[in-house]
Amino acid sequence: MMTQRTPQIPLYAPWQRYTLRAGILFILFLSLPLQADFYRTLFAIEWTYFITDVFNLLVFLPHYFGDEPQIYDWLLGLGIALIGALLWIKREAPNVERDALYFYVLRIFVRFRLASILFVAGFTKFFAIFAPELSLSHLNTGYGYFEDWKHLYLSLSAAPAYLVFLGTVELLAAVLLLFRRTSFLATIIIIPFYGNVFLADIAYGGAYYLASAYIVLLTLPIFLYDIGRLSRLVIDLQATVPERWAFDWKQVGWGQWKWIPKLLFVVLFGLLVGVRSFDISRTASLYYPEESGLSNIAGKYIVESYVLNGNRIDFSPTHKSRWKDVVFEKWNTLSVRVNDSIQTTTSKGFLKREDGKRDYEYAQVGDRLYYRYDTSSDQKQVILQNPNPHYANDRYTFSVTRPDSSRVALRGKNAQGDSLFVELRKTDKRYLLEEIKKEGRRKLGFTL
Repeated sequence: MMTQRTPQIPLYAPWQRYTLRAGILFILFLSLPLQADFYRTLFAIEWTYFITDVFNLLVFLPHYFGDEPQIYDWLLGLGIALIGALLWIKREAPNVERDALYFYVLRIFVRFRLASILFVAGFTKFFAIFAPELSLSHLNTGYGYFEDWKHLYLSLSAAPAYLVFLGTVELLAAVLLLFRRTSFLATIIIIPFYGNVFLADIAYGGAYYLASAYIVLLTLPIFLYDIGRLSRLVIDLQATVPERWAFDWKQVGWGQWKWIPKLLFVVLFGLLVGVRSFDISRTASLYYPEESGLSNIAGKYIVESYVLNGNRIDFSPTHKSRWKDVVFEKWNTLSVRVNDSIQTTTSKGFLKREDGKRDYEYAQVGDRLYYRYDTSSDQKQVILQNPNPHYANDRYTFSVTRPDSSRVALRGKNAQGDSLFVELRKTDKRYLLEEIKKEGRRKLGFTL
């Protein structure tokens, strides 16, 4: 059931046979989900959260030493692979054709595993939903208050055209991986692309550096299979014939139907993921809460009056508890700028289903305290809760009065029972990024 052509990389030496088996076992250890949280996500997939669920399933990696994958999990897998390969090679007599079949099946597996990840990552970038638009709170925060990976995401948010370009590159690589003859070209794109992503994740303290390393790892079976021919062609300048070993599918009863799973793969990752990503780009966000806030209130407000326990506190650049300004988002978040230092929190992952777990807007950013709020049916009362785990007791209950479209008065108490009255006045602030979207760079006098 195999062709009679000589394998491109004859695995004659014992170390080659051993390396092949160790590689298979290591990749399977990282790829096959053996933990319950994967299946909880799998069996709870909904169209509303389709992109979030599929993304989390595809970047799922074993995490036996905690809630998140760690390098120790990789070391465990590597140890199992090395021992397992030793036992495997001792149980099988050398057989070049069989080893070629193992290598062939491994390349098929990594091709489609890579393509699935790249389709999802590519579509989320192509439709510019991978990095969310800057919130009003972010636009009113000094750049120096953002930490680590937040700088990277803010840069991507401010340059959606570059994000679209990155998505186009990933989608091109995903399409090339669908075909055996062009899969090597895909690895030439992926290795430097995700090698750079891995280094950026390390440098900025990103949460997905192991996922980036995993993607690069998956390219190696394909890359190593053809690297010899590339070397002869590019370095030695010799005529190189693309000779390939291939499984003879005609010898298998169901071989004529092998196009069906490929078609289903394309429908799932090339069509459904693309359609859902496009829908999200027009109507929703993967990072910010979906619950709406108070109607027609979004904007920046200056604190004109601040009365704590009956004592009026005038503006002061050094007073730690007085609010300086308040930003209301379109969703149910408001942020308060204070003079005190903020104890920031670190995100454990961006794409979350529940609003309560979506921490992108306040994770690793100082200068402002963030509050999620619930409103009464008549929108005259709100309950504020700071979602930062370092401020679990930071809560307020306010009655809301809106004398006109530019003024808001909040009267209520905090969790400690202190009374607070805050009078806010909306500022007519324009943001350059928003103006550029409306008018374009040239109309505003900017040129590239």
